[in-house]
Amino acid sequence: MLLVVVAACGESPAKPSNELVLGAIYPLSGSQAAGGKEELAGVKAALSLASSSGALKVPVRLDVVDANTPQAAAAAVDHLVRDDHVPAILGTYGSTLSAAASARAEELKTVYWETGAVADPITAQRHYVFRTVATGGSLGRMAVTFTHDVLIPDYRLQAPRVVVIRVNDIYGRSVGSGEQALASSLGISVVDVIEYDPRAYDAPAIAARVAADRPDFVWDVSYLDDGVAIWQALLTQHVAVKAAVGTSSAFCMPEFGRRLGGGAVGVYAADKPDADISAGALSPAGLALLDQARAVYARDNGGASMSIPAVAGFVGGWTLFHDILGGMHAPATSESIRAAALRVDVPVGDSINGGGVRFGAAGSLDEGQNTRAAAVVGQWQAVGVMKIVYPPAYATGSPMELTSPQS
Repeated sequence: MLLVVVAACGESPAKPSNELVLGAIYPLSGSQAAGGKEELAGVKAALSLASSSGALKVPVRLDVVDANTPQAAAAAVDHLVRDDHVPAILGTYGSTLSAAASARAEELKTVYWETGAVADPITAQRHYVFRTVATGGSLGRMAVTFTHDVLIPDYRLQAPRVVVIRVNDIYGRSVGSGEQALASSLGISVVDVIEYDPRAYDAPAIAARVAADRPDFVWDVSYLDDGVAIWQALLTQHVAVKAAVGTSSAFCMPEFGRRLGGGAVGVYAADKPDADISAGALSPAGLALLDQARAVYARDNGGASMSIPAVAGFVGGWTLFHDILGGMHAPATSESIRAAALRVDVPVGDSINGGGVRFGAAGSLDEGQNTRAAAVVGQWQAVGVMKIVYPPAYATGSPMELTSPQS
C-alpha cells in the first residue's frame, strides 16, 4: 500500500510499525513554488510507481515540509530528524535552500537526497549528501560547449565576445564560474561579468551595460522574475546579440515563455531535460520507464506533462526508492542508505532523462555527485514551444536564429 502524506512541520501523523518515513523539503509557497511543486510531484510519481511495482519491501510515507527560505529549510531538517527520526530527506529544488538544508543534514549525519538544486558546493566535502542532477558548473559548461561547438561556427566568428549576467549567490556563481573557466580554456573572451542581487536590481541599467559591451553572445544565470525583467529590458533597448543562452532557473521555465511571448522565441536555455527528449537518448529500459512515469504523473496531476523539475524529481525519487530502498535487505538507516547509494550503477540511457546514476566514490572530490547526470540545451522556437537542440542524441529540433532583440 502506498502512503504519501503532505504534512506541515510539527503535524506528522503517527507512524505504523511497518512504515518507513522519509522527509521531503520543497518550496511549496513563495517565488519558487511552481518548480518546487512540480519537482515534488515527480518524486511522488516515482514513489507511486515503485510501490505499485512491488519494488518496496515496506510502505514508504513522505513527511513533506514547505520551506521557502534557507532558515526554514535548515529548521525543517531539525524537525524531520529529531521529531520523525527520518534516515533520509529529499529536496530541495532551490540551491540557496539546499545549501542550508544539506549542510544541516550533514551535521546530523542524515542522508540528504538532492533532486533538483544545482549549486556546486552542495556536495562538496560532504559524506551524507547525494545529488542526482547535474551541477551548476556542468550546466554552465554545457552553455559554453554549445556556444563553442554550434554557435561560433554557425556565425563564423574568429574572436567572439561574451557577457555573463549572473545572480550574486551560490547558484549564480556556480554556473557563472563554470562558464568562465571553460570559456577561458577554449579561447572565448568573456568581456564582462555583470553580477547583481536578484532582490534589488536595475534591469534597464544591466541592459545598457550589455549594450555598451557589444557582445556577440550573452550567458545569463537568473531566477524567473529577474530573468524576465532583464530580457525584457534587452528587448526594449534593442540590444543586438547573436544569441543568448540562459541557464536553469529562468530561461527554461514555461512561465518565461508565457510572460515574454514572442520575445522569448530564439532564446536558448541550458538545463536538465524534460520528458520530451529524443528516443535515441534512451535505452529500451529507459523508454519503458519513461512511458510508465508519464502515465503515473499525468494520472496524478490532471493530465499534465512532465516538466524539467518533474523529471528531475522522478529521477531522484526513483533512484532512492527503486535502486536503493528496493534492493536493501538491512533496515533503512542513514548509514545503510549511504552505503547502498555509493554502490548504485545505473547505465547512461536507463534514467528517464537519458542519463544514468553513478555517484562519486567515498573520499573523492565528487563524492555524492551523480557523475552520469544529463544536461541539454533547449530553444524557444515558437510561443510556448521549446525544442532540445543539443547534444545531438537528445535533440528534437535544430537551432534557429535569434531575431527578437534586433526588432
